[in-house]
Amino acid sequence: MADSDKINSGRNSIACCKMSQAGLLCGPDSPKFTLRYSVLNKATFLRLSLVSLAGLVLLSAILAYTGRDNLFRFFLDPRVPFQTYLPPKAPDYSDPASWVRPPTPEETKNQPHVFVVTPTTYWGGDHWNTDLNDEESNDRLLREAVPNWAGPFRAIGPVSIPKYRAASLYSFLTTRNDARAARAFAYGDVLAAFDRFFAEIDSAGPIILVGVEQGGLHVLGLLQDRFDNPHVRERLAVAYVIDFAVPLDLFEGGLHGLSPCKSATATRCIVTYNAYQEQDTKEITRFRERSMVWDQKGRLQKTQGRALACVNPVLGAAVLDFAPARLHLGGVAASGLDWGTDPAPIPGQTSTQCDEGILLIEKPRSENLRKKVSLGARFKPDPFNLFYADLSKDSAARTAALIERFDSEGRLAPPFGGMIELHDSPINKTPDSTQ
Repeated sequence: MADSDKINSGRNSIACCKMSQAGLLCGPDSPKFTLRYSVLNKATFLRLSLVSLAGLVLLSAILAYTGRDNLFRFFLDPRVPFQTYLPPKAPDYSDPASWVRPPTPEETKNQPHVFVVTPTTYWGGDHWNTDLNDEESNDRLLREAVPNWAGPFRAIGPVSIPKYRAASLYSFLTTRNDARAARAFAYGDVLAAFDRFFAEIDSAGPIILVGVEQGGLHVLGLLQDRFDNPHVRERLAVAYVIDFAVPLDLFEGGLHGLSPCKSATATRCIVTYNAYQEQDTKEITRFRERSMVWDQKGRLQKTQGRALACVNPVLGAAVLDFAPARLHLGGVAASGLDWGTDPAPIPGQTSTQCDEGILLIEKPRSENLRKKVSLGARFKPDPFNLFYADLSKDSAARTAALIERFDSEGRLAPPFGGMIELHDSPINKTPDSTQ
C-alpha cells in the first residue's frame, strides 16, 4: 500500500474512532448501514416472494390446462348412483306443452313430416338427465338447438320437436354404467314421443328423421325399433344422424334395409357425418374409439375398431371425392332467431372430404362458424350449423324423389288387419247325373 493510502486510511480510522467516542458509529455497525442493509433484505425477500408466487400461479395454470378435461368432468358429476337417482318429472306427449313444436295432422296427400331429436343442452351437475324445467337448458334448446338444427327443414313440411329428458353432457364423457343408464332413460322419452308423433300425423307421406349429437344416438334407436317395419320404412325419405357415429356393420344388423345415401337423390337411407379439421387428431380418435351405439338388443356398444359411415353433406353421397369450398352452399349461426325467420347462409366456407368415416374440413373462414375456445367447448354441441343450406337442399331433393317413387313404384299393401279363423267344412257328394 502506498504511503499516501496508509495516511488516508489512518485518518479515516481516527475520524471513525472520534465519531464513536461521540456516541456515533461508523462501518457495519452504523445506523445508516444497518438501515440500508435492512431495506436491501426486505427488497430481496419481496422479489423472491413475487417470483415464487408467479411460479406457483404458472404451475397451477399449467396443471389446470393439462387437466382441464378432468376438471370439467369433476364439476359435472352428479355423484349419485343412477339406481338411487330420482329422475325429473316425465313429459306427457299428449300435452302440447311437452313439445317445442307438437305434431300436426296431414293437410294434403303425401305431405312430408319432420321429426327432430335435438342435441344435448344440459351439461350436468345436479342430474343425470335433463329437468324439463331447467331454465339454462331450455334457453339453449330454444336459442341454439332449434334454430340451427330444426330450421333447415322448416320448408319441407310440419316439424315436430319433442322435449325429452336428455342425458346430461357428463353422461357422454364417461362409460360408467350410470351414464349408459342415463342414455337409455333418455331414449325411452324419444321412443314415446315418436309413437305419439306417428299416431298424430295420420299421414301416408314421407318422414324425415333428424338427430344431432345425442339426438343422433336416439334416431339410430328409432331406425332399429320402428323402421324395421317395412310399411314404416317405405315412408322414410332420409334420416340425418349428425355429429354421431354410425358403424357400417349396423347396416347388416339393426339397420337392415337401409344404407348410407349413395347419391343426392337416394331415399330410405342415412346421411351421417362428423366434421373435423385434419389436425384434430385427439378428437378424431375419441370419436372413433369412444362413441357408443345401440345394438339389436338395445345395449350400448363401443365403436372402437369398427368402420364408420360418412356421407358428404355437400355432395350428398357416401363417396371419397373432394368437394372444393366453392360447392359449399352455406353455414349459419342461427342462434337467437325466431321460428320462421330465414337466416342468410354464408357460402364457400370450407372444402369437405370423407376419410375413413370422418368428414375432413378446412378451418371455416367466418369466426361465427368455428368452435369456441372455452372450458369444455370441444365436448359441447356447436351453436351453429356449418351445412345449414346444404341440408335444406338435400332434404328437399330426397323428399321429392320419394314422392316420385310412390307414384312410379306404388306402395306396399296395407298390413293384414287380423286373424281369420278357419273352420272345417263338410264335403257332401252330389249325385252323378248319369246314374
